[in-house]
Amino acid sequence: MTSTSVTALAIIAALILVLHIAAGTVLAHPPTNPSPDMLTDDATCPGEAKPPVSSSPFD
Repeated sequence: MTSTSVTALAIIAALILVLHIAAGTVLAHPPTNPSPDMLTDDATCPGEAKPPVSSSPFD
Protein backbone atom coordinates (compact mmCIF):
# COMPACT_ATOMS: atom_id res chain seq x y z
CA MET A 1 0.00 0.00 0.00
CA THR A 2 1.18 3.48 -0.71
CA SER A 3 1.46 6.27 1.82
CA THR A 4 -1.51 8.12 0.30
CA SER A 5 -3.83 5.18 0.75
CA VAL A 6 -2.65 4.73 4.35
CA THR A 7 -3.29 8.43 5.01
CA ALA A 8 -6.74 8.19 3.43
CA LEU A 9 -7.58 5.12 5.53
CA ALA A 10 -6.41 6.92 8.68
CA ILE A 11 -8.62 9.93 7.88
CA ILE A 12 -11.62 7.70 7.19
CA ALA A 13 -11.03 5.76 10.43
CA ALA A 14 -10.81 9.01 12.41
CA LEU A 15 -14.05 10.31 10.88
CA ILE A 16 -15.86 7.05 11.63
CA LEU A 17 -14.64 7.20 15.24
CA VAL A 18 -15.83 10.80 15.65
CA LEU A 19 -19.23 10.02 14.14
CA HIS A 20 -19.57 6.92 16.32
CA ILE A 21 -18.86 8.90 19.50
CA ALA A 22 -21.18 11.75 18.45
CA ALA A 23 -24.03 9.36 17.65
CA GLY A 24 -23.58 7.61 20.98
CA THR A 25 -23.68 10.91 22.82
CA VAL A 26 -26.85 12.04 21.05
CA LEU A 27 -28.64 8.72 21.47
CA ALA A 28 -27.65 8.39 25.14
CA HIS A 29 -29.79 11.35 26.21
CA PRO A 30 -33.41 10.46 27.04
CA PRO A 31 -36.12 12.48 25.31
CA THR A 32 -37.29 15.57 27.13
CA ASN A 33 -40.44 15.43 29.19
CA PRO A 34 -43.48 17.29 27.85
CA SER A 35 -44.39 20.45 29.69
CA PRO A 36 -47.22 20.20 32.26
CA ASP A 37 -49.37 22.47 30.06
CA MET A 38 -49.39 19.83 27.34
CA LEU A 39 -50.61 17.13 29.73
CA THR A 40 -54.02 18.70 30.33
CA ASP A 41 -57.03 17.45 28.39
CA ASP A 42 -58.60 20.88 28.02
CA ALA A 43 -56.06 22.15 25.51
CA THR A 44 -57.69 24.27 22.83
CA CYS A 45 -56.71 25.36 19.39
CA PRO A 46 -55.66 29.02 19.15
CA GLY A 47 -58.41 29.53 16.56
CA GLU A 48 -61.00 28.42 19.10
CA ALA A 49 -59.90 30.93 21.73
CA LYS A 50 -62.37 33.68 22.52
CA PRO A 51 -61.11 37.25 22.21
CA PRO A 52 -60.81 39.14 25.49
CA VAL A 53 -63.86 41.18 26.40
CA SER A 54 -63.04 44.81 27.02
CA SER A 55 -64.69 46.55 29.90
CA SER A 56 -67.37 49.08 29.16
CA PRO A 57 -66.40 52.73 29.67
CA PHE A 58 -69.77 53.25 31.40
CA ASP A 59 -69.03 50.98 34.40
